[in-house]
Amino acid sequence: MRTRGFAAVFLASVLILGTLASLLSSAATPIYKWMNTIEVMVPGVVATPHGYRGTLSKLVVTVAWPGKGIVYFSADPLTELDTQAAARMAALVASILAGVNYYSYDYFIRLESNTTLIGGPSASGAMTIAILAALRGTSISTDFSMTGMVDPDTTLGPVGGIPQKLEAAARAGAKIFVIPIGERYSVDLNTGEKVDVLALGKELGVKVVEAGTIAEAYEIATGDKLFAESSLPSVSYPSWLLSALNESMNVYREAAYSNMTCAEKALAKLPSPLSSQLSSILEDAKHNIEVAENLRAAGKLYAAASRYFAAAIEATYVCSAANAYTKDNPLTALADATKNYADKATTLLEHVNRTLSKVLASKTNITDIGLQLYIASMTRLVDASSNLDTVSTMLEIAKKSTSHQALQALDKALQAAVYAYYRALTADQWLGLALEANGGTPIDFDLLFRGVEIYVYFAESAMSYLQTLGVDVTDVGGEIAAAKAMIQQSTSSADRIALLRALAYTVEGLAEINSKLHVAFNTGITVLDASQKSLRVLLQRLAGLNITPVLPILYSEYADTQVDINAKLSLYVQASSYALLLALIGNRQPNTLFTTTENTGTSVANETITPTAATTQAAETVTVTSTVTKTHTLTTTISKEVGETATRASEKNTTPLIGYLVVASTALAAGIILERLRRSREELY
Repeated sequence: MRTRGFAAVFLASVLILGTLASLLSSAATPIYKWMNTIEVMVPGVVATPHGYRGTLSKLVVTVAWPGKGIVYFSADPLTELDTQAAARMAALVASILAGVNYYSYDYFIRLESNTTLIGGPSASGAMTIAILAALRGTSISTDFSMTGMVDPDTTLGPVGGIPQKLEAAARAGAKIFVIPIGERYSVDLNTGEKVDVLALGKELGVKVVEAGTIAEAYEIATGDKLFAESSLPSVSYPSWLLSALNESMNVYREAAYSNMTCAEKALAKLPSPLSSQLSSILEDAKHNIEVAENLRAAGKLYAAASRYFAAAIEATYVCSAANAYTKDNPLTALADATKNYADKATTLLEHVNRTLSKVLASKTNITDIGLQLYIASMTRLVDASSNLDTVSTMLEIAKKSTSHQALQALDKALQAAVYAYYRALTADQWLGLALEANGGTPIDFDLLFRGVEIYVYFAESAMSYLQTLGVDVTDVGGEIAAAKAMIQQSTSSADRIALLRALAYTVEGLAEINSKLHVAFNTGITVLDASQKSLRVLLQRLAGLNITPVLPILYSEYADTQVDINAKLSLYVQASSYALLLALIGNRQPNTLFTTTENTGTSVANETITPTAATTQAAETVTVTSTVTKTHTLTTTISKEVGETATRASEKNTTPLIGYLVVASTALAAGIILERLRRSREELY
């Protein structure tokens, strides 16, 4: 939690809470039949004339039943929107982890501090465990304190100022202090030096404990174990998904091989500088196919399809680019090839958009399975559209540039056009699958709208927090701003296209924000295990709700095959973000109060989970199996990616055409072209 300025408009939050308190104390029939309150100490940092100093706040959380899923936030002194948005996410995560219906309760969160100004998301982890304790009827010791932000994947996110916060907690008598995993060595805000906070805690008489997940922090705070240990389930694909994945693998495998043949013929006609660079991309495509073949043999079909997809993109680009560079006028040839793929992508996207709009407007009984497939189509539509925008930008640059600069711009335009075409193909394929899929549990789009709204405002607050850390968020800011505009303009679930677009932008944005946050604190590798654990917990919840987690399981499968830490983490965050949202909209429990129990460390008999059966045909569910895969083969193959570099050949400039080729070769060597194509490895089919 940090200190900074605020707008007076937030006085409204205090007035609302005061009004509600007066209603609760009236002699009339009580609004709520049950309430439970938990208090916990949360530390923050305040700037003083003598430097930064830790300060302690009192967090008071009350959960009331029956409710409507409303979060009331109050702070004394006032705080900013980012803390309030984090409070909503805290309530959502806590309710899902507790196994109760988020919309059956109301949540009252009050933050009292001695500092003049408070704000930020670093108290949201404590908010989450306090709400959990209130829901489960457990208690938190008065000598417990913690810091860390709640993330949508239910991990405990990194925060700053931990040495100062620890000192404040120690002064207040804390004996146990929880910090996010990976932050044992944290920067002292006054000296700029890293401090071993475990050692500092020992000096201060405080036991400092790292926690990777909200569930772990809750267990440390209460002694109540939420979940038994379990392994991340592998997937036994339903027949409809198995058939679709096999078909897609064959399509992209054939596209990759046919374009590789084309590329090799064209490369043989090019001089060394450029042929070497393009050949290195072709080698990437071959490597992706090798990995895909092994993944397919191991039963990792979605990961295999994604690798074939990447190989097809790389091989198609090399085929088109190499052929263009063999022409007398490479500029015209590149422009023609770009237009060809951009036109095909545009036609596909227009079809997908029309069909999505028609189906979502008319279909009344969309299930959890159908929703996930529509989401998959929409996210790919958004990605393809973004790349078509890049095509337009690069073509405009090419028109206004010298021949050499135009060549670079056109080459980048071709990359984006090829990618947009293949991405549009996947948007169409996922849409076709959504139209054919049967079964699942019907979902409520009004609940989905409220869930997406929580996500959007949390993403905005997390982005604001990153900015205070000096992190550039320009690349993700546009996505979140677009999602917010869509939510505000639609104001309800009626505009389902806008809603799914907003969700696509937000989940992608949350993954980017999470990645940036862990880069800022250098905690990415340490949180991977926690992210996997959190996903396991959410999948357990979905199993109890009879929800088929298509996207979470497929995304996590692909994450397991990634080498890059940020790529793995991004996929896990996306998987968990979708899982959390599915749990929110799929929980159809009646609005009845759960039964509290003493803190025994075992699961509480909460509201009985009785999923409402779908009126459509019963779905083939994703079943948990213990499959033995070809781990050694996969590890050996994938590990070849580590430290890959493109071949850099010497340049020869003998003719005007060769001059063009040298420019293209230099662009490749500088990574201008390779960046997009290497990223395709991390793209989902």
